[in-house]
Amino acid sequence: MSLLLKVIPASFFWGVFAFVLLQVPYPSSITQATLFQLLAFFISIFLAIVFTFNIFLSFFLLSLTLASGIIFLLILKALDSLNLVTGILILAIVWLLFSYFKKNNSSSLTSNGKIHKLTTLRGRKR
Repeated sequence: MSLLLKVIPASFFWGVFAFVLLQVPYPSSITQATLFQLLAFFISIFLAIVFTFNIFLSFFLLSLTLASGIIFLLILKALDSLNLVTGILILAIVWLLFSYFKKNNSSSLTSNGKIHKLTTLRGRKR
C-alpha cells in the first residue's frame, strides 16, 4: 500500500510531462522559448523526477537534491554551457547536499548514546 501511494504521484507527473510534450508547441531554440513553455517543461519534468526518486529513496530532500542537479545539468546543456568544469561543480554540489541530508536523516538524538535517556529512580524514598 505504501508503494502504491508513492507510485501514483510519480505516474501522474510523468503523465503531465507527456501531456506537456505533446500539447505545448516546440520553440525553435531555448532562447526563443516563452516563459510558459519553459516553466511547463521544466516544472513538469522536475516534479516527475522528484517523485520517481522518492519511490526508491523514501526521503524527499534526497530526491529533491538529485532532481535539482539533473535539472541544472539539463538547463546548462540546453544553453550549450555545459562543460567539464560546470558539470563537475554541479555533481560535487549535489553529492555534498546528498551526503549531508543522508547523514542527518539516519541520526537521531538518542541513537548515538551521548544523551542519556531518563530512567525511573527505584528504591529511593522521600
